[in-house]
Amino acid sequence: MVSVRALNIRTAVVAATILAAAALAERAAIAAEKLSPLGVWLALGDDGGKGHIEIYECGDKLCGKLVWSSDPEVRDIHNPDESKRDRLVVGTDILTELTPDGENFWDSGRIYDSTTGKTWNCNITVLPGNDKLKIRGYWGISLFGQSRVWDRVK
Repeated sequence: MVSVRALNIRTAVVAATILAAAALAERAAIAAEKLSPLGVWLALGDDGGKGHIEIYECGDKLCGKLVWSSDPEVRDIHNPDESKRDRLVVGTDILTELTPDGENFWDSGRIYDSTTGKTWNCNITVLPGNDKLKIRGYWGISLFGQSRVWDRVK
């Protein structure tokens, strides 16, 4: 005959096993999730300005265009090309040439900062959950740079 204590222990072990299996299944589903940078992302500037960047395929690479700004009348006055200084920043490609490099990582790209007129190297990583994008702008090697996290616009 099985004691009540033995039944309680057995029940606890079975329950723990079921919970562990469910947690592993959830983790596997998240790991298998195909994360995509395609879509619209909210970027925040150092000056408090906000912008929506649409990331799209351009050939076999990714590009990104400023499609909305909290200040839509801003001109590209710092552009090193004087002929572009009168254009609106909205509509400008600010991300170019991002190349896939493994799972959820794109590298060898360029990011244009219209507040300074400078173009930097960059890479992007889609974070788990598919609603945050880590973007890193740098000069030379990635060690010398700065990262930001953009939120997906729903």
